[in-house]
Amino acid sequence: MTDQGNNKSYSILDSLKKLIFTDQEETQLKNPSPDIQKNPPAKEIKDYSTAPEIKTVSNQQPPAIPITANDGSTDIKQMKLKVLGILERLNEQGLDFFEVWNAAAAMGKVDETTLKAAYTSLKFVDNTLTKDKLKTTGTNYANKLKETIAKETQQKESEKHKAEQDREFEKTTLNNEIKTLTDSIAKLQDDLKKKQITLAQINDKYEPKLKEIEQKISIGNAAVNEVVNDIQTTLAIIERSIS
Repeated sequence: MTDQGNNKSYSILDSLKKLIFTDQEETQLKNPSPDIQKNPPAKEIKDYSTAPEIKTVSNQQPPAIPITANDGSTDIKQMKLKVLGILERLNEQGLDFFEVWNAAAAMGKVDETTLKAAYTSLKFVDNTLTKDKLKTTGTNYANKLKETIAKETQQKESEKHKAEQDREFEKTTLNNEIKTLTDSIAKLQDDLKKKQITLAQINDKYEPKLKEIEQKISIGNAAVNEVVNDIQTTLAIIERSIS
């Protein structure tokens, strides 16, 4: 497109934006209050992916610009601005549905009166502008937006499926780890109980052996003492009787 066409395209977004935000909302959009920043109000977003089929009349491919939000935005007004940005990229050269729609929006709202006025004014600029051209180009723009959101939806569905698979894998892994740890804890608790019982019985286990050893020591000492006494007695006899 020419520079003039580019400038026209940029002005279209500003005009159509007025249909989405009031002056007060635009101010709040630029300077949101702390409460709004912290807790943005959730809005219901209409699903356009199931809209009725519209006959396509152009081979122009939808631009590679995502419609679905990746910035955490859930406000449908914010989302509509993204869609208008895509529509800008789709705008073809010359006057068509897009310019008439924009001109009507610049009058404050889009209705029968403003659309007729916009069409009448722009037809003086381009006499090729007709009702059929408006219908054809408008239908084409709508179809291209539907194609874009269909592709984007398919991509997001794939991301969702991948996230669900990752979630299930992680859940399974954690459950297995928890089971392993639980079994290990149960075994350790069982081992601990057995060790405590063994400790409580340790004295009874060694008492007989200790008594047996003590008895052997006592008997051994007694036997040695008796033998030593016998030797000493014998030595005394020898001392007295042998010269």
